[in-house]
Amino acid sequence: MEMVIPEVKRFLLGCDLAKSLDYTSFAVIEMVYETSIKGFAYHLRALDRIRGVDYPAITELILATIQRLQQEPGTTDGPHICMDASGLGAPIRDYLLRAGTVNYLTQIYPVVFTSGESARFDQVTRNYNISKSLIISNFLSLMQRKRFDYSPGLQALPLLQQEISSFKYHLTPSGHTGFDAETGAHDDLICAVCIPLIIGEWQFEVPPEYERDSEIRFEPPDIGVYTGPY
Repeated sequence: MEMVIPEVKRFLLGCDLAKSLDYTSFAVIEMVYETSIKGFAYHLRALDRIRGVDYPAITELILATIQRLQQEPGTTDGPHICMDASGLGAPIRDYLLRAGTVNYLTQIYPVVFTSGESARFDQVTRNYNISKSLIISNFLSLMQRKRFDYSPGLQALPLLQQEISSFKYHLTPSGHTGFDAETGAHDDLICAVCIPLIIGEWQFEVPPEYERDSEIRFEPPDIGVYTGPY
């Protein structure tokens, strides 16, 4: 009898958090192992931005979204919160932890943007320190390899496409590559999408039962893989 391999499916909630005058953006990404590409595919299922909302309301919105995603059938773990932990993100992360959001199925992955092309996990703050250049490069790579797509009809999709077009490749004075939005352009939506994508690639291994047929091998970069209380 042929062995039936269970489907791997999880939701990643991407959050790019900002103060009241700027936009806070959210992205729901479904991460599924697909045999056709012999690896994980990422499907953008929801995308939204808000402005003028206080910290407790943002926290409640995240908690409500997590509760809704927990009701989705067929998920193997998660939903996981992949959030910007710089600035406003730090206190909201603490609110979420105190609210008891984290359990053995749902984890929080806080990301702080750094300069250059660096990536590391900080054992003290428990943040992933990742350069925006690596985050955007990972996103572009997934698009080129047809491992990322989006649901049609997303209201914020034109805004996301506009943000993508505003990002420009450049060389820094130190010789590193970089991606930055044009002056005055927003990048909140693309960050909300890209943060969970890079966490998905770096944190979750291809299941052993797929290894025989998979061309993809999990090779974590120097950032490492963290399996602690977050």
